[in-house]
Formats: sequence, C-alpha cells, structure tokens
Amino acid sequence: MKILFIRGGALGDFIVTLPTLRLLRQRWPEAHIEVLGHPRISEIALHRTYLNGVRSVNHGPLSAFFMPRAVLDPGWMDYIGSFDLVLSYFYDPDGLFLVNLQRCKPGRILTHSPRVPEEFGRPAALHFAGMLEPLGLALADDVASDLFPSPEDVAAGRAFLTGLKSGTRLVAIHPGSGGNAKNWPMNSWAELGRRLSSAAGNLALLLVEGEADAEPAQFMVEAWKDLPHLRARWLPLPILAALLRETSLYLGHDSGITHLAAASRRDLPVIALFGPTDPAIWAPPRTNVHVLKGAPALDDLTVDEVFQTAQSVLEACR
Repeated sequence: MKILFIRGGALGDFIVTLPTLRLLRQRWPEAHIEVLGHPRISEIALHRTYLNGVRSVNHGPLSAFFMPRAVLDPGWMDYIGSFDLVLSYFYDPDGLFLVNLQRCKPGRILTHSPRVPEEFGRPAALHFAGMLEPLGLALADDVASDLFPSPEDVAAGRAFLTGLKSGTRLVAIHPGSGGNAKNWPMNSWAELGRRLSSAAGNLALLLVEGEADAEPAQFMVEAWKDLPHLRARWLPLPILAALLRETSLYLGHDSGITHLAAASRRDLPVIALFGPTDPAIWAPPRTNVHVLKGAPALDDLTVDEVFQTAQSVLEACR
C-alpha cells in the first residue's frame, strides 16, 4: 500500500493533521506513506512513526497542476500515479488540482478543505480527520497529536542542556507566532520572565526562537541579560521537540511551536495565550494545556494572571 499525503500550510497546520496520519498508520501499519509538503516541517514525522518519505511542494513543474489543460510533467505524473491512495488538503476552489491529479491515475483520490470553519467549535484535528470518513476511519476520544523523536533527536536535545546545573527547572517561553494580532506584548513577556526567575532560585528560562521571531527574541535577550537563560535559536524542529520534552513548563501563543511543545510530551504542562483565534478549535486538546484568553484583546491579559497560572502549574508538578 502506497499513500501520498498532500499537505501545505504552516507548522501548526501539519501538527494538527498528525492524528489523521496516525489513523492511516494504524489501518495500514506496513504502508509506505509519503508527504508532499514542506520538508523542514514534515521532518518531525519522517522516519519517526508516521512517514517514509517527503517530497517538496515547492517544485516548479508542480505549478502546472493548478492550471487548466496544462501540460503536466511526466515525472510528476508517474510519481503521483504510483500511489494507491492520494489524500489532498490543497486549497482548490476551482477543482483544477483535482482534475490534474486524476489525469495521473492513482488508485484513489480523496480531497478535503484545508480551512476549518470559524463556527466549527471543536479541535481542528477532527476537521482534518474528516478526510478519512469515506475509508471508514474516524478519531475516537484521543484527538491530540503526538511526536516520536528519534534517539538522535533526544541525544541532541539533551546535549543542548549540557552545563545546566543539576536540578534546575527549565521554563520554555516562545514569544512569537505567525501574526502580530496573536502576540502578547514583548514587555509583558519580559516582565513575566523576570518574575518567574526571581520566584524560584532553581529555575532557568529557555527562549525559543524561530526564523520569524528575531524582533521579540532580541528584545528578550536584552531584557533577560542578567537572568539565567538559554537561547534555542532556529533549531531543527525534531531537535527542538526533543529539547522541549526536557522542560518543566512551556508558555507561548496560538502558534505552531505551542503545538510542537504539546505534542512533544503528553504530560508537559503548557500555557497557551490566545487572542482573536478560537481555542476550542486551535488549542492543543490536552488536559495539561492551560488556555488564557485575553478579552477583548490579548493585550488585556495581565502579567499577574499569567504569572499566577505558571506558579500554580509549577507547584502542582513538583
């Protein structure tokens, strides 16, 4: 059985479709499953339970698949036609991509909207798993995502912490996201870090920085220059996930990194700050994920509220 899973989007979009991949892997344990998507993101699942291969969607000849009556690349046609099942989440309002997939003659094609309706009101994973209903597959009670780092990932994550004093509790903070409207003010993150650090003598901060987080990350480096902290800058996602497994608490926004943290370890306490987006849909669906929502805006969430929640969580998991 060969399955092609076509998935674009950002990190969080990919992570909330992991339960769909889990259903496929449970149904066909020996299947060869590939993703057509973004290799840097898909790497978190490659040879780590879910995927056997990844192919980049950013390949020039593939653009013809979105054109009417296009001359399709023979190599791409042979590749897609070699699969028994093709599952696509590509945005395809005119149906052109589907028509061109059909021209490749794979065994079966299923498509599903990549957009979760605003009124959905349930975890996004349930929307994406709806793709598999024609196959008789559905998510039951467990709709959370899980990551399975390799031994090499785990070793690299632990090596990052070499030199950290034994017994130190590490609190990870990611002050960025995919959009400014979803971000808590940088001053608030800076103050929170200082208060957490002063409240516990055996605590160090882990500043998580993605490629789009240069401004808030540099702000935190300056604000925390006299505090014990580490900076995880642009780490490969599998290693970052393994590193987050080693922390005592993670705090972040509605972001892909927050989903990565929640999926990295089932019992990792996560505090997710939400602004305009709906946490019923986009918060990681785990009991150890604590959602704090600013009303009416994320700026209205006070440092006191976040600090008290963090303190309570840290006390509970001592």
